Amino acid sequence: MYKIKNLEGKVIFEGTDLSRANLSGANLSGTNLSGTNLFRTNLSGANLSRANLVEANLLGADLFRANLSRANLVEANLLGADLYRADLSRADLSRANLSGANLYGADLSGADLSGADLSGADLSGADLFRANLVEANLSGANLSRANLVEANLLGADLSGADLSGANLVGANLSGADLLGADLSGADLSGANLVGANLSGANLFRANLFRANLFRANLVEANLVEANLLEAKGLVKIVGVEVGNYYWKRFEEGLYNNGYQFRVGLNKLRIGERFANDEKRLCSYPGFHFASRSWCAIHYSNRPLEAKIRIPEGAKINEPWASDGKASADMIEILQVFDTKTGEDVTNLFKIG
Repeated sequence: MYKIKNLEGKVIFEGTDLSRANLSGANLSGTNLSGTNLFRTNLSGANLSRANLVEANLLGADLFRANLSRANLVEANLLGADLYRADLSRADLSRANLSGANLYGADLSGADLSGADLSGADLSGADLFRANLVEANLSGANLSRANLVEANLLGADLSGADLSGANLVGANLSGADLLGADLSGADLSGANLVGANLSGANLFRANLFRANLFRANLVEANLVEANLLEAKGLVKIVGVEVGNYYWKRFEEGLYNNGYQFRVGLNKLRIGERFANDEKRLCSYPGFHFASRSWCAIHYSNRPLEAKIRIPEGAKINEPWASDGKASADMIEILQVFDTKTGEDVTNLFKIG
C-alpha cells in the first residue's frame, strides 16, 4: 500500500498500483521505488530527488519539470517518457532505457548515462556538462544546442545524431561513432576525437580549434568553413607529391567532365582557376586522380584508365576529408589502357 503526499503534506494517493496514477507534485524525495511499475504515471513537477528507482518501469511516464536530482535510475525503463526540463543533475541513469524520451532542456549535468539507450531521444538544449556518456547509444538523437562541455562520450554511438550548434568544448569523443552526424556550427575546440568515425559527418562551420583528430575517419565529411587552426593529428591519406605516379579513369575517347584529354601534358583551360580548398571534396576546376585500385572500385564502368604523373610546377589539392582521391591543375598522361581487356591503347590518344 502506497500513501503519497504532495509538497504541502496533503495525501494525494493511496493504493497498491501506481501505474497511470496522478502523482503530479508529489513529494517522493528519498523514496524507495525500485522495481515499481510507474507505467504512464503522472509525476509532473514531483520531487524524486535521491529516490531509488532502480529497474523501475517509467515507460511513457510524465516527468515534466520533475526533480530527479541524484536519483538512482540504474536500468530504469524511461522509454518515451516526458522529461521536459526535468532536473536529472548527478542522477545515475547508467544502462537506463531513454529511447525516444523527451529531454528537451533537461539538466543532466554530472549525470551518469554510461551504457544508456538514448536513441532517438530529444536532448535539444539539454545541459550535459561533464555527463558520463561512455558507450551510450545516442544514434539519431537530437542534441542540437546541447551543452556537452567536458562530457565523456568515449565509444558512444552518435551516428545520425543532430549536434548542430552543440557546445562540445573539451569533450571526450575518442572512438565515438559520428557517422553522418550533423555537427554544423558545433564548438569542438579542444575536444578529443582520437579514432572517432566522422565519415560523412557535417562539420560546416564547426570549430575544431586544437581538437585532436589523430586516426579519426574524415572520409567524405563536410569541412567547409570549419576552423582547423592548431588541430592535431590531421593527415593526408594519399600523400600526393609532384613527380609521383597515379591513375585516372575516362569515358570513351578519353573524355572526362567535359575535357578532351590526350597523351602528354593536360592543363586547365585558359581563365579557369584551380580549386585548392582542402576543406571541400570533389572541387572543380581540377583533374582528379587516385590509386589504380581506387579508380577500379569507384569508376568500374569507365572503359579507359591512364597512368599519370604529376608534373613539376603542378598545384595539388588533397582534401582533409578525402576518401582516397586528390586533384591537380595539370597532369601528364603516360599510358592508356582498355579496362576490359587490359590492352595498351596509348597510341590512339597521342597528339599527331
